Amino acid sequence: MTRLGLFGGTFDPVHYGHLWTIEAARLELGLPEIWMLPNPYPPHKLHVPMTPYVHRKEMLRLALAEFPALKLSDTEEKVDGPAYTTETIRRVVAELPPGEKDLWLIVGADSLVELPKWKNPEDLFEYARVAVLRRPGVDIREAPAQYIARVRMLDTPLIPISATEIREAVKLGRDTSEWIPESVRNYIMEHRLYQ
Repeated sequence: MTRLGLFGGTFDPVHYGHLWTIEAARLELGLPEIWMLPNPYPPHKLHVPMTPYVHRKEMLRLALAEFPALKLSDTEEKVDGPAYTTETIRRVVAELPPGEKDLWLIVGADSLVELPKWKNPEDLFEYARVAVLRRPGVDIREAPAQYIARVRMLDTPLIPISATEIREAVKLGRDTSEWIPESVRNYIMEHRLYQ
């Protein structure tokens, strides 16, 4: 049986809030690995300025060297236009070897609340089980009851780090060593990102 977790995001930049939380989720779900899927064109951020995908993907690749059970997947890179989660899961299923599959999609509580706005949200549950990470300030009771009943809430710790804060700290020349791996900090400096 193929047992696998999937976690997508913009990762602009990837930080320990992502990495430690997803590693904790992997252990809690008993998964051998989780695929990290950087999204080139997130549908909900099409009009938001974003670091080019090539940089976000490379920073994630560098960061994952510290987390061997978390793997970089470029599945969403192969899409022409916005990458929708349901379609991504279908593509992942098609890429996996034949046989029984136990897939977990890991999302934040904010995504669970927004699920009715996603493209074909019901289809998600056909392909994967859904695990939900708690988020500061998000009350999952705001999500539709039919979704709450079908997800597993994770006990992973809340790690109060945000990519927005990191971008601002880099811009101001502040220390980010507690938030992001050294390899990512070096990449940001080398390519003059967020400055």
